[in-house]
Amino acid sequence: MKVFRIILLVFNILAALGLVATTLAELIAPSSNILPSVLTYGFLPMLVLNLVLLIVWLCMGRWEFLISAGTILLRFSYIGLFFQIGGTSEVPPADEHPHMVTLLSYNLHNFGGRKFEAAASAEHADAFLQLLDENNHPDILCLQEYSAVPDRNVTDSLTARGYLHRYGAHGGSDNPSGTVVFSKLPITYVKHIDQQKVLVELQKGKRKFRVCCVHMDSYQFTLDNRSDIDDMRHGKLDSTTRRTLSKAKETVLCHEKEWKELLRPLVTGSSVPMLLAGDMNDIPGSWLYGQITDYLDDTYCDEGSGFCTTFNGGSGKLLPLGHNWLPQFRIDMVFHSPEFTTLSYHRIKSDISDHYPVLVALELRSERE
Repeated sequence: MKVFRIILLVFNILAALGLVATTLAELIAPSSNILPSVLTYGFLPMLVLNLVLLIVWLCMGRWEFLISAGTILLRFSYIGLFFQIGGTSEVPPADEHPHMVTLLSYNLHNFGGRKFEAAASAEHADAFLQLLDENNHPDILCLQEYSAVPDRNVTDSLTARGYLHRYGAHGGSDNPSGTVVFSKLPITYVKHIDQQKVLVELQKGKRKFRVCCVHMDSYQFTLDNRSDIDDMRHGKLDSTTRRTLSKAKETVLCHEKEWKELLRPLVTGSSVPMLLAGDMNDIPGSWLYGQITDYLDDTYCDEGSGFCTTFNGGSGKLLPLGHNWLPQFRIDMVFHSPEFTTLSYHRIKSDISDHYPVLVALELRSERE
């Protein structure tokens, strides 16, 4: 029994250190050391492992439960990035909030559905339009991987629903595709950042604010890469899995470059309130997330409720054992500057895409507040 306790103690210490290691990415830039950025994805499994060890020690009546208990308390703030209590998903009545704006952020996967390599279909386009109808046509649509659909003119259908203003990374306002902003509110200024990012300035009454719609560099994992990830879960590491890790490293480094060179100057240099929305291709607790939340607030942390995942390209379960798809994470996010107050946050279940849409309601405070 003594030997078992010693082995369990050593394992517990390693698990506690592992939990701490998964929370260091915000402090260490990927260009300095890539390891913390990779370990971030292990936060939830390490948290569960420490909770299990805590319970085991308590059942044994041993003081060693304090190891995991202390570590969890030390990193307790990170739990709120993945799980929230008490938020609301209901958009409040507009007449009670005259300065309210509603925004839907959605990676549409080119209307290809949930499967990884599906062709665009009119069925998915119709489902998207119906989703908007069911959610009272949000004021602003921040869309990623938006494209034309055979036999459906989605842009004209959106115009008929009141989205008279638009701007896209490809095709501008005439024939937008890729990353696109559709708006009921007038667009007074546009900026093409790159092929996956656009900035628009909108007007609500007498107030102006900016919306930056982004699609951060994607991991672009193929089915073979996803199979490699499944092998890594089972302890297999060969030349193909190393190539997959190398692809992940390149993406994380690209996120650092995108933030420093393209996005940070826009966020810090804006003279009007700012919203940043889109597919971040990164998770809460990452270096990129930490950089953004130094300046902007996360709407999920304001009004989210329960566990929230927005990647929809697999079984829909967290870390499905023996499954080739990627684990599910919250990678689609909406951030706001302090001039906004989040009124509601709603992750909508849908199989239109390999992502879920996020619908938020925010109130733009008056300049006197």
